[in-house]
Amino acid sequence: MTATTIDPNWTSHTVDLDGVKIRYLDNGGTGPVVICLHGTSMTAHAWGHLAASLKDEARVIAVDMRGHGASDRPNTTYTIAELAGDIAKLAETLELTAITLIGSSVGNQVAVSFAAANPGRVAGLILSDPSFFVSDTEIVKYLRSHHTRQRNYPARAEAEAYAMALPQRSGLSPELHRLAMQGDFREEADGSWSWAYDLGAITKVFLNLSMDQSADIKAITAQVFILNADRSNVLSGNQAQDLVRAFPNARLEVIQNSNHTIWGDQPDLLAEKTRAFLNALPLT
Repeated sequence: MTATTIDPNWTSHTVDLDGVKIRYLDNGGTGPVVICLHGTSMTAHAWGHLAASLKDEARVIAVDMRGHGASDRPNTTYTIAELAGDIAKLAETLELTAITLIGSSVGNQVAVSFAAANPGRVAGLILSDPSFFVSDTEIVKYLRSHHTRQRNYPARAEAEAYAMALPQRSGLSPELHRLAMQGDFREEADGSWSWAYDLGAITKVFLNLSMDQSADIKAITAQVFILNADRSNVLSGNQAQDLVRAFPNARLEVIQNSNHTIWGDQPDLLAEKTRAFLNALPLT
């Protein structure tokens, strides 16, 4: 069987949001607006499969959050609210309304913060294995992983080989690896390649994960669809049940055969669930 090559046909844009340049990718689709928010240390390119899958049904915009990818790396707080503030400014700049936000890991926390502060712009939320309850033990493990990994590589091929061997990416197909790695690295002035995230920035993000967002969660009346990976190391089944009860209007589905990275482990299923969610939203 020949693997199908997914081409999202992204166009890349950079917008200055009060002095912070944020890069986003746009699939150029028409229909409902979907904003995709990646996890810590990832980039907008992680959503390439979803963007391609929904090309004929939705306008998919994926953002490099500050400190990540091709966006600026300012020396700021990197709180969840600060990251959400960038999304609010982007939505205002692009005049986006009736937005469905899809997050992965910390991207879900950013989506919730944005939705609570901007209810008039939000149609719904899809929270893919959210990190609201990530343990201090897991945070320490993630930080140790990032602070000890090799940062620079003489050739891009070496960098990509390292990325593909990461345990958290063990469920990705070669095609999903290819899509994600389009944003993973940047070329330095000396010709070497480095990770396209700022280590100091993501350290702050990780340390901000445990903030209490209960007030934001209670404030969201839009439809919320929570996806819990059956092999998640971040969100247990009991925690997922607690989370769905905390939202005024939420439902839960367990995604089988998936680690924390549902976007990479089960991309076809994520696209299917997203399509169904969009089709079920009330017309605006």
